Amino acid sequence: MALTPEDVVNQKFTITKFRDGYDLDQVDDFLDTVVEEIRQRDAEKQELEAKIAELTAQLEERGSANPAEETIVVDAPVAAVAPEPVVEAPVESEGAQRPDAIKSSAMLQMALELHDKYVSEGETTRDDLINAAQTKSTQMVDDAERTARELVEEAQKRRTDELRAHSDEMEKLNLVVAELRGFESEYRSTLRSYIQSQLRDLDSSPEPLVRPEGLE
Repeated sequence: MALTPEDVVNQKFTITKFRDGYDLDQVDDFLDTVVEEIRQRDAEKQELEAKIAELTAQLEERGSANPAEETIVVDAPVAAVAPEPVVEAPVESEGAQRPDAIKSSAMLQMALELHDKYVSEGETTRDDLINAAQTKSTQMVDDAERTARELVEEAQKRRTDELRAHSDEMEKLNLVVAELRGFESEYRSTLRSYIQSQLRDLDSSPEPLVRPEGLE
């Protein structure tokens, strides 16, 4: 199937799941197709140039043969006694050669036109392929850069969110620690007051009159 510039422009590659960019095998296969198409164009161009060279050589050969025949025709009336038959002979020879020369000239003209046409089409196709490849390459680079920017932005956003969440968690923990320290201080103060009160009560109470058994 012949490759057209539209095929290059519309070519799509599968985006891989586990890495950025396009599938390398598909890109390589597509570039191989482009190279094969260009090589085929070059081969057709060389074949056409060879055909033109062959037709040009044939035309030059026929052109060089016609003057020789005309020279013979001109010299013939001088030696001939009856010039009339001699005059008719070159007319027939020239008439016989003229269609071939016209045909060769027409073939050469057609070959030249075909050559120019194929060369023009080949150059246009080459330029279209190059432009399409450059456009595709630029698009791939832009896509890769955009993907990289998106990944970086996403990573930065995730990091910012994580830092914010960590900061909020630390703030909550600091509040809990402060509350626990306040509770501890209040508990220690209350316990100290209670113990001191008990000690004062113990000091102010009279000693018992009867000693407990076992202390005598």
